[in-house]
Amino acid sequence: MIKDDWLEVKKENVHMIDGDYDYNGYEYVRNDNVKSDTAGNVGDILDVQSSLINNCDRVRIKSVPLVKDKMYEIQFAFLKGNEVKYLFKYDAELKKGMLLLKNYTSKCHGVPYLLGGCQVSQSRMGLTRDKNLLIQNYKDNSGALLLFFWSGYTINYAEKYKRINR
Repeated sequence: MIKDDWLEVKKENVHMIDGDYDYNGYEYVRNDNVKSDTAGNVGDILDVQSSLINNCDRVRIKSVPLVKDKMYEIQFAFLKGNEVKYLFKYDAELKKGMLLLKNYTSKCHGVPYLLGGCQVSQSRMGLTRDKNLLIQNYKDNSGALLLFFWSGYTINYAEKYKRINR
């Protein structure tokens, strides 16, 4: 879904992801390659649960190599003007040309696969050909067996954020 506008990140150029980006996205791409100008923000796609990120206008990203091969610490700073509003970090693994963030979550409710379900999500990030930020998110809600019918959904989407040259 992103192959038409994707720059492969390699071990030698991971640092290219470092920089400032608009907080709000400029393009949203669904798994069926349908594109829309209506995009969310970095805080939403990374599922940040803090009111401090409201009204931010940019995000600063810095990658720090870790001792283990192809592992990095990705530091995020959400800013309003020049004021840092919120900081956090994820470890990430360089895999298939993108950074797979270690933000895997799994939340189960009820009795999974019988009278409940599980929600699983994870993100990966990289760059577009124009060196803008690309974040791809995967969400799977493995449904429940309710009256002999399976229910659930899988969502795979990406959002793009413009690089700010400073």
